[in-house]
Amino acid sequence: MPENLELCPYRQAYLDAIVAGWNTCLVHDALTRKRFVDEVLLDENFDPALALMALVGGELAGFCLAIRRKYPYLTRGLEETRGWISVLFVLPQYRRKGVGTALLQKAETLLLQRGTEEITLCAYSPNYFTPGVDVTYPGGTAFFDAQGYTRGTKAVSMQRDLFTYTIPAQTQQKMAEFEKQGITFTPFTMAHMEDLLAFTAREFDAGWVRNILLALRAGKAQDTILLALGADGKVIGYCMRKIDGNDARFGPIGVAEALRGTGLGGVLIDLQMMEMKKRGIYSFYFLWTHGDAIRFYERHGLNIYRTYQLYRKKI
Repeated sequence: MPENLELCPYRQAYLDAIVAGWNTCLVHDALTRKRFVDEVLLDENFDPALALMALVGGELAGFCLAIRRKYPYLTRGLEETRGWISVLFVLPQYRRKGVGTALLQKAETLLLQRGTEEITLCAYSPNYFTPGVDVTYPGGTAFFDAQGYTRGTKAVSMQRDLFTYTIPAQTQQKMAEFEKQGITFTPFTMAHMEDLLAFTAREFDAGWVRNILLALRAGKAQDTILLALGADGKVIGYCMRKIDGNDARFGPIGVAEALRGTGLGGVLIDLQMMEMKKRGIYSFYFLWTHGDAIRFYERHGLNIYRTYQLYRKKI
């Protein structure tokens, strides 16, 4: 370990050095200065004391962003016993010198002192950058294995292009079958607002409700949300895109529990892809999924472009 290593809380004077170091080390997750400010420094739960810098001779050697909730998050509340290590990086010239270990252990100590009993890597809502540790980052999984973190499932990011996309004949046939049952597919309108919010709150996580509310406040819901309506005109499924402002980002998608496995979700995703193509949006992606959902998306032409290992640790 460098003799003059100093671990200290975030200081604004190092903002540009942190962003530059981030982009040097986390090449698959590069960001702008503005995005760092918006999603890290202006996050309501940001705590400078938990945003640790490793300095060697006054120069940035590494950075670790730990988080605990100061404010309740939707139905999850404060999650008082939970903490996150959202980001950790060490510049190449300082690797294998104990800098990363020192940063992580200091962050763990600070989280423990604040009542944390379990640490989750990366997957902090709502401002996460990745759901877990990208398996292609050199030494990443080996490092966290050695630090006592427990592996969970793996998650993936998926994508496809829409340049030559057309709605498959199988989907068109399925739509015709649904129409015979009185099921229709339509863009969101304000007349559906109350029903959609109630459906989402009943069937899914409060974070999904939040995404819809944000789209409504931004005036984007009618352009980004598609609905499946039952014979009684009530919402039985929906999908949306652009939850982070990126036109090409898809999700979430959800169908009433009683209707899962009927092909309703498949129709929604195909219709959304066509709506995106109509608007000149030729890339379609989402940040993560896992398990059986991977096969669902593969059937709709999506390919895996990143794989993540999920981790937790009891402290």
